[in-house]
Amino acid sequence: MTTFRSGFVSFVGRPNVGKSTLTNALVGEKVAITSAKPQTTRRAIRGIVNRDSGQLILVDTPGLHRPRTLLGERLNDLVDTTLAGMDVIGLCIPANERLGPGDAFINDQLSKYRRVK
Repeated sequence: MTTFRSGFVSFVGRPNVGKSTLTNALVGEKVAITSAKPQTTRRAIRGIVNRDSGQLILVDTPGLHRPRTLLGERLNDLVDTTLAGMDVIGLCIPANERLGPGDAFINDQLSKYRRVK
């Protein structure tokens, strides 16, 4: 008898690093809008990946950044609330760019979420 497993997974990263594109690719259909415009994702979008032995609920979130506006603060709050309920958080970083201060900021933010040991 195989055990069926399920879990919530979210990808976090700067705006426009490909979180929505990755989510769509893993789900196998377009569940999240994609655009060259930053902050296109403004709410948590869920997509489900089904396999014989398990299920992943992928949660796409807005890009995490240092906010300069009230909208930016609210989007970061949404990301924070969403990530607090995840089983797994994946950090998305563009492979064709060097790590920057925004990536360091996000990495520092991730330290506040629970970790499984």
